[in-house]
Amino acid sequence: MVLPVGKTIREHVSKSKNEKMKTLRKGSMNSSVSFLKNLLSRSGYPVEISPNFDKRTHEKVAQFQRANFLDVDGIVGKNTWQKLMLAGYKFNWGATNYILEDDEFMNDYTEKDTIYLHHTAGLHRPDYTIGWWENDNKPGTLNRVGTSFVIGRKSLENDDMFDGVTYRAFNEMFWAHHLGTRLKNNTLLNKKSIGIEICSLGPLQKSSEGKFYFQANSKTIEVPESEVCQLNTPWRGYQYFQKYTDKQIKECERLILTLATIFDIPVKNLKYDSSWFDISEEAQNGAPGVWTHCNVRTDKTDCFPQPEFIAMLNGLYSAYQDFELDYSEFESMAVGAPNQLSKEVLEHYAEDLELIEN
Repeated sequence: MVLPVGKTIREHVSKSKNEKMKTLRKGSMNSSVSFLKNLLSRSGYPVEISPNFDKRTHEKVAQFQRANFLDVDGIVGKNTWQKLMLAGYKFNWGATNYILEDDEFMNDYTEKDTIYLHHTAGLHRPDYTIGWWENDNKPGTLNRVGTSFVIGRKSLENDDMFDGVTYRAFNEMFWAHHLGTRLKNNTLLNKKSIGIEICSLGPLQKSSEGKFYFQANSKTIEVPESEVCQLNTPWRGYQYFQKYTDKQIKECERLILTLATIFDIPVKNLKYDSSWFDISEEAQNGAPGVWTHCNVRTDKTDCFPQPEFIAMLNGLYSAYQDFELDYSEFESMAVGAPNQLSKEVLEHYAEDLELIEN
């Protein structure tokens, strides 16, 4: 961590927004109180939205606790947060809800302190990626693999209908397997993190004729040169990748800031560069914050060190200090289910899937 000039570690931590689901009580004043009041209102205990935990808020919290058989003290700790989240967490955060069937993810509430960034190794449509997760089970198996959010991209034919558009596979307070590490704490890492997938084919190859293409099993997809990021130095054995679009990177930033604000996920004041994308013992040991899949697995390339992506990461800390949510823009809405899509349509749409053992 790089501290602001003149700050000690103690001062930096005490003034940081980066705390895990804050314990709130009468007199608290911060953005978490506004979130609390939204949850109370959506749970049937309406209160005026503001960052001030006043007497009225204390009374509403106590009423909620009494009705839910909690200790009635007006203090919002872990147990009260859990009940409130299950009762009132009804937002879509600017994503299109395209929710998997209940048996495709673990619908038990878990506290979050981490965001993991991935790319799909698939094509441009986020709804098809989620549809593939819904339909990837073989007889007698249930993968329960997926991420909460999938960010679409411009198609290879230059159709930008899905570019920067986010679809949501399940409520992010729940969880599914998305890391697939061989670490003893693999399940814990999955449970306490929120996954964001960016639609991208990922690593590419270059033919002797100078054409770029994606190869997986028997599938070969040619990628226009305008879609290619060429790294100065090969990374994990690859020099060419299908680059993340500007709209995808901007949307990824918005999602990170939104989720970090809601769940008090640390956005650290780091200097990001290509070396940050290497394996990280911190990440493997469960350190909170923002990570990528490649930080916990050496066999993955998501996400890769694209310069524009690195620039976004380097701007996160500053953007987070002034970031505010307008809850009126994030009302939840359900629009369909991915099981409406046929397996024939979805075949080979996304390759970065695997059977994960619990």
